[in-house]
Amino acid sequence: MGSYSREKMGSIPLHRVAILRPFSQFLFDVGAPVERGFQRVGLPYGALESVDSYVPSQRFYAFLVDMALREGIEDLGFHVGQSYGADSADPHLTELLRRSPTLYQGLLTGADLANKTVSHCRVGIWQPSHGGCAYFYHSPSCDLANPAVQQISWFGIMALIGMVRVFTGPHWQPVEIGLMTRREPCISILEQFRGTRLRHSQPYSYIALDQALLSLPPRAHEAATSAVPPPTFEPLPNDLVNSLRQALHAYIEERNLSIEFAAELCRTSKRSLQRELESMGTRFSEVLDHARFDASSRMLQDPDMKVLDVSRRLGYSDATHFSRAFRRIAGVNPRDYRMAHRH
Repeated sequence: MGSYSREKMGSIPLHRVAILRPFSQFLFDVGAPVERGFQRVGLPYGALESVDSYVPSQRFYAFLVDMALREGIEDLGFHVGQSYGADSADPHLTELLRRSPTLYQGLLTGADLANKTVSHCRVGIWQPSHGGCAYFYHSPSCDLANPAVQQISWFGIMALIGMVRVFTGPHWQPVEIGLMTRREPCISILEQFRGTRLRHSQPYSYIALDQALLSLPPRAHEAATSAVPPPTFEPLPNDLVNSLRQALHAYIEERNLSIEFAAELCRTSKRSLQRELESMGTRFSEVLDHARFDASSRMLQDPDMKVLDVSRRLGYSDATHFSRAFRRIAGVNPRDYRMAHRH
């Protein structure tokens, strides 16, 4: 008999909550039932408390499509990107861009953040050797077959434009916009870009700008003054175990986390997930314990939160069980960990 080989299960595509939050805030501001929308698609509403949490990309896409249809906001992604500009990608991105010496370096900063915090997202700058334009491009995390691509594409385009405007001013317009879809933009979008060429059916979204602009410094009256060091981001995990751990972290206070629920996140069966985890030398209970540890280690740095409260929030049956699980990973009990990390 020949040997049988099984393709390994890939990582779970993830979106940082920093991307989800502006959509949620915009919808909340227009009176949409955001929490109910989260429930319909299986997103954890509590995840909005931290921009550094991650949620499964497919559920994020489903939320965008569902809310745009139910609320009748055909150009939802455009409006959210227009409202939040550069900060669409991170609430502090404008501040980070203002620390860059030139627009070129600022766009590289924005691209690096996006590429590290959204699975399968590609943002970058292309400077052809001929011609006077540079192309700041965004290859979205979903393909053309995904119903959310229209929202994601225009959201990304407006975020790119917002980054450039930190250096050029709020009225700057790209000379050309590339669109992945064949669909004509809404009237509200066309009115914003009367003097801009729109090119459809492109391999990725992009905005074109004069290469001479790349040497611009941030506008003088908007230069960064904060002494706080810029945050750093590690690339998203590209393996099943660590991406599942990231996804579970967002749901850690939402429900009873079972392997059946984890299989839903992985879009597979319970048995397939069990086999995959076993082949990687672990079990679901260990992955869940590590996700709970990630959450508890942050909670314990809050001096006002008791160890018993942390235990209850994370779903442990009693504080002893929590302490035992915490010590198994950290090597110390929760109280000693808190003392060691007291600022």
